[in-house]
Amino acid sequence: MKSMTGYGAVEKRTAQTEISVIVKTVNGRFLEPRFHLPKEYFFLETQLKREVSEKFARGTVDVFIHRRGSADLKVKFNQKNAKRWVEAHRELARSLNISFDANLLLERLSSLPQVFELREANEPKPDEKRAVLQAFRAALKRCHEERVREGKSLQNHLLRILHDLQAVVAKIEKLRAIVQEELEVKLRDRLERTKKDSSVDPARFAQELVFYLDKSDVTEELVRLKEHLQMCAKHVRVVGVHGKKLDFYGQELLREVNTIGSKANHAQLTEFVVEGKGLIEAFKEQVQNIE
Repeated sequence: MKSMTGYGAVEKRTAQTEISVIVKTVNGRFLEPRFHLPKEYFFLETQLKREVSEKFARGTVDVFIHRRGSADLKVKFNQKNAKRWVEAHRELARSLNISFDANLLLERLSSLPQVFELREANEPKPDEKRAVLQAFRAALKRCHEERVREGKSLQNHLLRILHDLQAVVAKIEKLRAIVQEELEVKLRDRLERTKKDSSVDPARFAQELVFYLDKSDVTEELVRLKEHLQMCAKHVRVVGVHGKKLDFYGQELLREVNTIGSKANHAQLTEFVVEGKGLIEAFKEQVQNIE
């Protein structure tokens, strides 16, 4: 069992660049990787997404990669624009009848617009690409290990909840027999009294009592409740992706307990039902964290 909550951070250094990678995961119905990358690493996103999907099955996964250091610059000289600046200065010198100083213009030429263009190299060098992938995989591994550790804690917590819930079901089952017996005694006594009343049809009244007894019986609900508890315990213990299955069983547990509560006509039985619903809600809440 794995949790969907995890965190991993790794830093890597090359000759010119410092790289930091953070992988952070939280709950999510499906797998949703989100990448926050510098533009130099955009080309890696497809590969990073594939590796995330190989490691995780569910959850929102945020990958933050930061790049610090000296970037390689590309300097491009635009000869046509430089010639145009020179011709424009020659024309200006002639129109003002002053001497044209080519050396002075050459010193200023580099600061004129559109003569030199400085661009950062978008494609990292091979050693930087290797460093990014190594840091990402190490952070992904640390995040996965934390999800596993958290999953173990979740597993123990869920098993404790199921154990407590089984105890509540056992108390409901024991009390059910007592309540049902008391109800049958009361109804038989009432049936005997109706036989003395000539205005009441004893046969019809007996049918109504049988219907009432059957409607108030929670035997079927208890059988299904115990079956669901067994399946929950099984899926909590096995290895694999089962968060959605446990969420489904949590809904079924709540359905059966609610039905028992609607049939309950006994104060203590109602108290047990409320206790059981509280445990099921706690179970459902924790299940939301499971991958």
